[in-house]
Amino acid sequence: MENEFKPNPNQMKHPEKWYIPVTEENHAELQTWWRKQVLKSRWISDPDARLREDAFLLSEHPTDSSYYWCGSEKSFTERYRSYQKITLEQFRQITNPHPEHWCIEATEENFKELYAWWRNNAHERWTYFQVGYTLVSDHPRDESKYYGGSIAQCLDDYPQFVEITLEQFREITNSNQTTMSKSIQISRDLLNAYYDAATTPQKEYLTEHFKLDGTTTEEAIRGLHDIACATWKPKIKKNHPDCFPVDSKYFDFSEFTNRDNNRVVSADVCKSLGFTEDEGGFIQVRNRTNNPQTHHRSFYLSSYYNWELVQDGTECGRPVMVLIPTKKLC
Repeated sequence: MENEFKPNPNQMKHPEKWYIPVTEENHAELQTWWRKQVLKSRWISDPDARLREDAFLLSEHPTDSSYYWCGSEKSFTERYRSYQKITLEQFRQITNPHPEHWCIEATEENFKELYAWWRNNAHERWTYFQVGYTLVSDHPRDESKYYGGSIAQCLDDYPQFVEITLEQFREITNSNQTTMSKSIQISRDLLNAYYDAATTPQKEYLTEHFKLDGTTTEEAIRGLHDIACATWKPKIKKNHPDCFPVDSKYFDFSEFTNRDNNRVVSADVCKSLGFTEDEGGFIQVRNRTNNPQTHHRSFYLSSYYNWELVQDGTECGRPVMVLIPTKKLC
């Protein structure tokens, strides 16, 4: 099950040790976080304790559990050179890393997880959600909880949204208690087979997410699938079909909708075949968000031509269907 581990490019990098000056403007926000830390560390016992406005809030104090420093900024930075100054925006990202308005595109791999959350949170009158749509924390115009298009289109239309990873989605929805990962149990023999085939990092994952009696969760099975090599991925899916979404019978053509006017056949090929470029290309992906039945899963045939679908014999006992375009004569 050997597989190469790569860092998550979406994970934001912040200094491990940081400080931020307390001001009149940010005092209330910083004080809320400070109180939680010092109550937890038992530095104070008064839940109404106030953070001094002439202090510097710290990720952690070098010598105690106060989480602040009183004195000049110069004396602090000269004494503790490993600390980096951060902005209020960085503070918010560090202490509350999940965006208020988030979005994530539904794929074949994550669809089951996203669908479960969507079904529990969207208004009941919204009955359709599919691969290629973008799940959103809240739609600005309705209660659907999704955008009927790719994430690139969603971000173009609603720039206030922030794209999140599947791991961030799990953290956000678990923290909100909107979805739970179902507990399951696999056989000890199967668990041993996974462990025997695993690399060191994969063994660590198994140790963390699987109990000795085989108790685990559907989410952990999907995680094991994600870090497995190409040989083991289909085996894991076959062993645990209920942990994975059923493959859609439809094709997903959404990747064609952001290039070359939604053409399936390029403009150069259209020209070489006699379909002139100004006639829009003769076959295009249908990009119509108000009709889920055709949106990103069907082809639009140019109205500049007549189209006829006919059967042209058989192959291997199956009918051969062909599409004949003809010119519209004035």
